[in-house]
Amino acid sequence: MSTHAVPFEKYHGTGNDFLVVDADAEVVGDRAAFARTHCDRETGVDGGDFDAERNEESTGRRGADGVLFLSVEERFNPTRVVMTLVQPDGSTATMCGNGARVVALWAHDRTGDREFMIDTQAGTRRASVNADATAATIEMGEPTFDPARVPLARDEPLIDEPVEGLTVTAVNTGVPHAVAFVDGGRSDPDGIDSVDLDAVAPPVRHADVFPEGANVNLASVVDDGSGDGPALIDQRTFERGVEGETRSCGTGAVAVVAAARRLGLIDGESAVSRPPGGDLEVTVPDRGHATLTGPVAREYEGTLPADPR
Repeated sequence: MSTHAVPFEKYHGTGNDFLVVDADAEVVGDRAAFARTHCDRETGVDGGDFDAERNEESTGRRGADGVLFLSVEERFNPTRVVMTLVQPDGSTATMCGNGARVVALWAHDRTGDREFMIDTQAGTRRASVNADATAATIEMGEPTFDPARVPLARDEPLIDEPVEGLTVTAVNTGVPHAVAFVDGGRSDPDGIDSVDLDAVAPPVRHADVFPEGANVNLASVVDDGSGDGPALIDQRTFERGVEGETRSCGTGAVAVVAAARRLGLIDGESAVSRPPGGDLEVTVPDRGHATLTGPVAREYEGTLPADPR
């Protein structure tokens, strides 16, 4: 095992937690092995192993939903951050909404700036941090149901159709998503939380119609937004690459709202999506970029072996 120790920081956005490594300062030769080892929920990084004071906003969870390797380029205005997310299975994700919001807070902690351009494999996205650095907003691109861009192994969009036991709508919000609407919100004992997501999601995630796989979301419209307040949608997400349910998924929140709009389940272009980790404010306009806003927090810091083999 290498004796080289890599400094890292732990952040989370609505419970979606990430290890952050400054790629300008540190070299990790095998990023996939680093992520597989340190993100493991049973044996991975544990904040209790470090002497650094724990932030009261810590999730307290062992492991992480991925490793963000970040490079800051301050010569640009706004400051540009190159983001690479390596997931717990060692794969690289093209986009992650909550991860990008974490990137904005991390970059703010580094530079003091509040506006950033974040380079992802899904494109460059504008991000901002609020005045007291407790929340961040990320531009999410324009959701698409185009079968070639989801992608799908067919020529027609997949809208509210059965796939491996769930009735789903397929949309790309930086990564492919399958969204299934169910009856009953989180307060209903027979609602969304009663579903065994680890059982019903994998067949859809690996279905032939999704040649690159898909994240699988369950959603329940609690309020359609036709009254005074915003639409409210309870959300659960089984994430490709994590291969399990996460506390929150930003691209999934946008996918849920985009699908709800497409199916006419909500009024207006804005909604609050409510994954288990906390509320996310989502706007999906008729044309142009969707946006995602929600809380972000720094948890702790430490060092980890660069080569964990």
